[in-house]
Amino acid sequence: MTVAGKSFCNAIICPLTFSVLFDLCNGLRTGKSRSLAGKLSGRLTIHIGSKVDSYFKSPFVNFCQINRSRRQQQITGSSEADLSGWYKALASLLSCYQHKDDRQLLAGVLSDPYFPFNKLEKLNVREFEREPGLNNLSAENLARIAAEHLLHWAKIFLSIRLALRSLNKNSQVSTMSLKGSPEENIPQAGSCNHCGFCCEIRGGPAEFTGAVEPPGEWLLYFRGDGSEYQRFCPFLFEYFATGKFFCSIYLIKPQCCWEFGREECDFLQKDVAREQAQGGWIEPVSSIK
Repeated sequence: MTVAGKSFCNAIICPLTFSVLFDLCNGLRTGKSRSLAGKLSGRLTIHIGSKVDSYFKSPFVNFCQINRSRRQQQITGSSEADLSGWYKALASLLSCYQHKDDRQLLAGVLSDPYFPFNKLEKLNVREFEREPGLNNLSAENLARIAAEHLLHWAKIFLSIRLALRSLNKNSQVSTMSLKGSPEENIPQAGSCNHCGFCCEIRGGPAEFTGAVEPPGEWLLYFRGDGSEYQRFCPFLFEYFATGKFFCSIYLIKPQCCWEFGREECDFLQKDVAREQAQGGWIEPVSSIK
């Protein structure tokens, strides 16, 4: 795929309204779409281009950086006159994937202001090579795993977004409307600084609370069975790529999440301080209030 700038926007982004993406996600759930078929549990059959072996990490990290700048412009009300760099970076990243359906789905999901870029970049790209069991793999294999996981995570994210569109109509699930407006800030919750460290879990008891019955696949997601390389809760969304995170299902979150207290938070904050000292922490955008 050799496209960039406006031509890429016209070919991929513009036709992908959320209704189209939700239809694609329904294809995933019903098995009607070829590239989106496959079970959410276990590994997906994903066709990655040969270029990914040595090419995924750099364009992904580059796109994350450019996307942070773009979102910063949005939340500060700055002009977004020239998005050619953003489209070009996205096109470079999507060139790792062979099939048009996969590229289209990723193009739409990666345009979502609540997609958790910073957690994926930190936990599923930068830190992969230091994990026990993965640190002996070649850079090529790590890149392939990361590329497959990004596509898998995009499908899970979109599945949750689809369900929330109907379940959260009366604000019974999320504390935010999730309509993608930078004017809707993250609700403040006591002393929480929205670092998302408490949600860096591979799974837990899926004992959901609240009045709304969650979809069956949400039990699978929270248990950690939705992705082989899950490193944080799939219900953790990010606010406009700022490094500020929030629970997309806060009002019905599982009991174990409600039991997470101040003492545990203070312990995790020491990890935050250590990462800051080591230069591995992506500082949240300070303009978010």
